[in-house]
Amino acid sequence: MAKRFAYLKFRCTGCGACCREPLLPLTDDDVARISQRTGEPAQQIVRWVDRDGIDLDDEPEAFVRLRQGKRVMVMRQAHGRCRYLGADERCSIYTSRPLGCRVFPLSPTFTVSGKLSRLGLIRITDCPYELDGNLGAATLRSLYALYDGKRTEYHQKVAHWNRLQLGRRRQGSPAQAASVFLQFLGLPTGAASRAPGAG
Repeated sequence: MAKRFAYLKFRCTGCGACCREPLLPLTDDDVARISQRTGEPAQQIVRWVDRDGIDLDDEPEAFVRLRQGKRVMVMRQAHGRCRYLGADERCSIYTSRPLGCRVFPLSPTFTVSGKLSRLGLIRITDCPYELDGNLGAATLRSLYALYDGKRTEYHQKVAHWNRLQLGRRRQGSPAQAASVFLQFLGLPTGAASRAPGAG
């Protein structure tokens, strides 16, 4: 294996550090999967942040035009950590976790033919990673294809929503609320009750 792809040996140590600091952008598919697993409505799963709250300058299509301004849908936290991180530092929704969690912390680049051409680690948080795992390039490629596909689908829905909101603005009406956007996505909604300490 080429030295530059040594990160394919990345193995999660289960320390939970990546479940504390970074804000995780979500797609509607992520929220639907978590809602199905937990029985919670979308409002309890998501939080909305503005441009000052998240660094997504390279992904402007993730910003949703809402009544309170442009926002990104992220995983709601509680007490400074993912609300689904258990006391044992393990994910309590592991099989239903967002695709962003599944690809973190690897950042690959593939050629048009699908060959891995570059691989790095995303340095959002300190990660005491161990390089004794066994992740294959084919597995990484298929995981990222799924991740990119779901993000693209979600961004297309956001673009459609944003066009509708611009139309409302031209007619003199304000943009609609986040709860209406969640309904537009077809996500299960209910009374928005905040978890204690949720941000």
